[in-house]
Amino acid sequence: MPPAPVPSFPSRQAFRATGLRLLALAVVLAGLALGAGPAALAQPASPPATTQAAPAPLLPAAAAAQAALDSARTVLDQVEAALERQLGDGELSSLRGRLEPVREALGEAVRQLEPRLAEARDRLNQLGPKPAEGATESADARQQREEQTRIVGEFDSRVKALKVQQVRLDQLVERITDRRRQLFTAQLFERSVPIVDPRFWIQLSEALPRLGLSARYLAEDWWHHLTEVAGYSRIAAALGLGVIVAFVLFWIYRQARRYGLYATPADIPASRLAAVKAAIRTALERSLVLPILAASPLLIIENFDLILPRAQPIPWALFVAVLIVSVTRGVMQAVMAPGAPAYRLVKLPDPFAEAVFSSVRMAAWILATTTVALAFARVMIAPVAVTVFITGLTAIGICVVVFLFLRGTTEHPVESEDGGVPEASPAITPQPWAWTRPALWIAITAITVALVAGFTALAAFLASRIAAAVVIAAVTVMVLAFLDAVIAEWFGPTTVRGRSLSAAIGIRPDRLDLIGTLFAGALHVIVLTTSALAVFGPWGFGGAGASLEDAFFGVRFAEIRSLAVTMLGASVILAIGILLVRAVMGWLREKVLPRTGMDSGLQNSVATIVGYAAFALVASLVLRQIGLDLSNITIIAGALSVGIGFGLQSIVQNFVSGLILLAERPIRVGDSIVVKGEEGHVRKISVRSTEIETFDRATVILPNAELITGVVKNWTLANTLSRIAIPVRVAYDSDPDMVRDQLIAAACESRYLVQDPPPRVFLMRFGDNGLEFELRGVVTNVEYALTTRSDLQLAILSRFRQHGIIIAPPVQSVQTKPDLPQEAAAPSASAKGEPPAKAEPAQAKPPR
Repeated sequence: MPPAPVPSFPSRQAFRATGLRLLALAVVLAGLALGAGPAALAQPASPPATTQAAPAPLLPAAAAAQAALDSARTVLDQVEAALERQLGDGELSSLRGRLEPVREALGEAVRQLEPRLAEARDRLNQLGPKPAEGATESADARQQREEQTRIVGEFDSRVKALKVQQVRLDQLVERITDRRRQLFTAQLFERSVPIVDPRFWIQLSEALPRLGLSARYLAEDWWHHLTEVAGYSRIAAALGLGVIVAFVLFWIYRQARRYGLYATPADIPASRLAAVKAAIRTALERSLVLPILAASPLLIIENFDLILPRAQPIPWALFVAVLIVSVTRGVMQAVMAPGAPAYRLVKLPDPFAEAVFSSVRMAAWILATTTVALAFARVMIAPVAVTVFITGLTAIGICVVVFLFLRGTTEHPVESEDGGVPEASPAITPQPWAWTRPALWIAITAITVALVAGFTALAAFLASRIAAAVVIAAVTVMVLAFLDAVIAEWFGPTTVRGRSLSAAIGIRPDRLDLIGTLFAGALHVIVLTTSALAVFGPWGFGGAGASLEDAFFGVRFAEIRSLAVTMLGASVILAIGILLVRAVMGWLREKVLPRTGMDSGLQNSVATIVGYAAFALVASLVLRQIGLDLSNITIIAGALSVGIGFGLQSIVQNFVSGLILLAERPIRVGDSIVVKGEEGHVRKISVRSTEIETFDRATVILPNAELITGVVKNWTLANTLSRIAIPVRVAYDSDPDMVRDQLIAAACESRYLVQDPPPRVFLMRFGDNGLEFELRGVVTNVEYALTTRSDLQLAILSRFRQHGIIIAPPVQSVQTKPDLPQEAAAPSASAKGEPPAKAEPAQAKPPR
């Protein structure tokens, strides 16, 4: 093997010679550059012909974004490939769960990279635009521009790629939601043999032997699992631990009962906050204690592996059944408070509240039994007829419960004592909840029709929704009552906490009350929206991305090309919209606007304008549901403008006049006006007309155009003050000073006359039979003018009598008829059998 070569190093002379040669070469190149001039400097350097620079490494931020991008692409590719197969709801839900971490990772990568991209662009902009061809630029500036351009390109390409994957993820989520919605709808509207059809009972009788065989196999497999797989030692350990846990839980339960667990409050008057606190405590106690006790043995047998693997749904179904019964009882007992009306959160009579409580509890037991039965049927792979039988019994049971409730709370006629027409007894159902009765009748009718038609799953779905809706409504009532009580305690102008908070913030108590009302309204909207989505939303798939149509019906109307269903949806949206608008209007009129300090007229104007805007929004939603485009409606309205101008001119004029009345407010609700010979108070200003209530309690309806174009006397436009004048005539021998003093004294004692300006007395004239005085004063409200006038006249009369002042009677003139002829008077006298009387001249009566 030859020895390795030893490296040789150049000598000092070689280094010196090489340095001299390089120095000479540099001098020559400098001379050439100076001789070539600026043109030579402007020529770009030719790139190397043989070698190419390696790509610069990625920046750390871009590298992290690229890693997130690659990971997201992998997951999205897998999900997209899985969606090509037929999947069940559980598998689709699992795919949806895999996409959520990817969404968060992509969003975080975009949030981290976008600020870096903005910084790089700012640095690139500071370098200015690239010089034009032929312009000079330093090598350092050119290098910085190239570097910043590369950084901007890296960041921008990654940001765009990340956003593309975000769009792809959203599309996959929409596909999964659509698939789950289609699966949910197909299961819901799947038609089977009706339960009233004899063929169904034949199928059920054929399925029962197979079901019994499956139950025997299940029992044998479970026993084999306990004895052979788990073993007796594990069973003994589980039993021992169960006994210990049961003893500990029993001791804790006894101690909790000693300290007030399940304590029933005394039926004594309580504040709203105390009632809400008691309701929340009752709901938590009744809802959580029993499920905690039931979860203990379940966890023990689960951890000791005593459950057959294919029988896993059965224990959890038992736990869910316990949870359904406990939560239902806790919530309904907290809200209805049977036996304790003082702590009841809703204003219901005792019979109705107890009927609701018992009926919902019975429905909860039915649903709990159905949950366990369906779990056994799933584990034993029961035939379809068995599943249909279980769901059908659920629908029938809840229908019977609802029917018994309606029957028990129906008013029965009471026969009269004389045996005549029977009289109706007082209604048990309270008035605010009267709408629930026809709604429940419609619901049980729909369930019955669905059962007869063979849509058993739909019938069970509707039946379970009825029970769930009542429980959700009770939870909503409890939450709203808690919010109202807390806000009233902390924002109320008369509470200690409210006054303390007002002083700490530095605003007036009434303004704090208004803020609390608005805050409570916003919370009410959130709670009610959540409750509506929980009641009407599709439970078969996640409602996070559900639309309004999905929230109320569970299926998209665009997928059902039926005009009847579309019109039904529009009608439902219209009805719900009208109810919501009325609720908002009532909330504004009763709670918000009275706290703003506005006068009643301005409050009515604001509420009316908000109502118009809300109704316009509801109308647009209805038109959108039907499928009409607002732009097309605008074109049609423009084409019909001529016809509207001629045919509906008066209606349009009244509508515009109504808007002018609401905007300028020359006439407001509550004003006392005189128009067209009618005098009264303005009660309502609507789109077309204005309602005036006269002092005779008659209603006069005037078109708005007459109030704008006509002459209207408004007593209360600027203020409510009004002047009254009471004329008084006294005898000439009365003392004028005493008369004036008594009139002023009577006016000063009046509670409705203002003292600034003070009442005054004027001697108006010397009358024919006395001195004519006039008492003038200003009344605080024109509404009290007649009452004040009457009270003053009574007081003046009493004072004049006490001081001997005589009120001069009016001048009386007596006219005498000429004497009748003797011949004309004689027959009348002789006819009566009396002698004719002699006529005497009439004399004028002297004044008293």
